[in-house]
Amino acid sequence: MKLASRLLLPSLLLGAPVALAQETPLPPAAEAPATAATPAKPLDVSFRGTLRDALKHIAEEGGLNVVATGELDTAVEVHLQDVTAEQALRTLARTYSLRLDQDGSIFTLRPLAAAEKLAALPPPPLPPPPPSISADELDTREIQERVRQEVHKRRAKGDRDAVARGQSLEVKQGESVDNAVVFGGNLLVKGHVEEDAVAFGGNLDIYGVVEGDAHAFGGNVILHEGAAIQGDVSAIGGMVIREDGTWVEGSTESFGGANIGVLVASEVKDGLKKELQNAATVEEHTERSSGGGIPAFLLQFAALFGLGFLGQLFFPARMKELAAEIQRQPVKSGLTGLLGLLAMIPITAVLAITVVGIPVVVALWLVAPVAAALGLAVLASEIGLRVPVLRGRKTQAAVLALGLFVLLAVGAIPVVGAVVMGLATLVAFGAVIRTRFGYTRPRGMPEPIPSAPL
Repeated sequence: MKLASRLLLPSLLLGAPVALAQETPLPPAAEAPATAATPAKPLDVSFRGTLRDALKHIAEEGGLNVVATGELDTAVEVHLQDVTAEQALRTLARTYSLRLDQDGSIFTLRPLAAAEKLAALPPPPLPPPPPSISADELDTREIQERVRQEVHKRRAKGDRDAVARGQSLEVKQGESVDNAVVFGGNLLVKGHVEEDAVAFGGNLDIYGVVEGDAHAFGGNVILHEGAAIQGDVSAIGGMVIREDGTWVEGSTESFGGANIGVLVASEVKDGLKKELQNAATVEEHTERSSGGGIPAFLLQFAALFGLGFLGQLFFPARMKELAAEIQRQPVKSGLTGLLGLLAMIPITAVLAITVVGIPVVVALWLVAPVAAALGLAVLASEIGLRVPVLRGRKTQAAVLALGLFVLLAVGAIPVVGAVVMGLATLVAFGAVIRTRFGYTRPRGMPEPIPSAPL
């Protein structure tokens, strides 16, 4: 009994915490943070205006931080329902070729450069092939040749053609063009196309009138209500979609297949690269053949007119002597100019050997072009006197300007102009040498008397 009583008290003391633990309710489990991310609130967007204002409207409605740069003045019409602001931004970026970058909560948008558009040009999403003609039945080589012919055919651009490369194009309502062609983008026709409307590597949407054909290579042709096509309609690598209330006078054909879309995109890229290379070559050749074009013509005219006017103002007698020499001996002046030009080469070589002769060489090659230019101004004045314009009312400045215009205009003619300007320069330079720039001994001065020998 004593042992039981001794063990009873410690047992009660050890069991008390266990009983208290069973009776005391446990604290609730740690709850999730109250600041868990809430899903973005959907919104409805109905807006008409510029692309910049549309982005601003979406940012304000969705509470987003948006930075937009570049040319964003394109007219847009946006109608979206039950979408997030971010979805609306990404939709506009895809539709209008904008680059969208996200840094945390900040979205940055800018127009894609032409090189970026061309490099990132994917084949458009293609619907399944129509039941009438399958992709397997289509001869790939024929399609490839047709695309090449069309790309080559559409390179030429007329005065009233609307052409876009690497971006989308819109023929607005009330606008009329001859042809509407897009390489690597979508084409939207709301106005009037008098000939053909063609989209390479994109979709062709028509709301207005096309008097010729409507083709999409690597995309769909979508005819909306009110569209009228007087020619044929075809979609190579896509399909023709017609809404109610459309009219097509010619035939309608469509060829689907993802392989055709990739083929068309490749041909469009190759065609654009070749066109850019050809354009660069033609521009370089034009600049070389024309000597710089109108700016160079005006610069030469201003320089020669300024020298000629100053020569007539400060050295009238010498300029008259140069004119008389050109009239009397044009052939001899030309030969003298040629010999003088050739003689400058050995003279330069001899003088350049010594330190003292180097400044003389520099002065020689600076003075010779100025002297030739003064001679050309005199020659131009002689030409201006003989041009049957403003007879009886010609001033020295008018005569000089008229002659320079005729001389430089002839000089701008390919091949012939270079020969004429070369001969004129030799005659002018030779007349300066023969007359020592119009120097004559003053008349009436007595000759010196030699002294008699002692």
